[in-house]
Amino acid sequence: MQSAPKSRLATFAVIEAVANRLDESPPLLRRRWSAEAKGRILEEALAPGANVSAVARAHGVSPQQVFAWRRKAIRSGEIVVLTRGSGSEAQSFAPVEVARENGARADGLEIVIGDATIRVGSDVAPALLTEAIRAVRTA
Repeated sequence: MQSAPKSRLATFAVIEAVANRLDESPPLLRRRWSAEAKGRILEEALAPGANVSAVARAHGVSPQQVFAWRRKAIRSGEIVVLTRGSGSEAQSFAPVEVARENGARADGLEIVIGDATIRVGSDVAPALLTEAIRAVRTA
């Protein structure tokens, strides 16, 4: 007795499956920030001495998002970055001159900011010096 020839298609089952992970994962909601909210957060983050990461954390935003908002605002002209010589005060590096006579060791420091001069000894606390510089800058 001989069996009838089987077609090759009958030897295995064809399964059609479409992988779609998005159907299985929970939906992630994207938050929408109003222009006013972005402006308030950027204003806080751009304040002198502000820590962008701390400001972002306080508002539940990633620091990268705050930096992206800032970059977009600068490119669109909503925020103007001040540069040296633009007529407004901008944060920049100041030239440093070391004046020593006959190779002697300096016993103090003299800082000139505009028309104000700060003279400190080598034993001054860094926190006190920082406060003095900030006070002169804001005066």
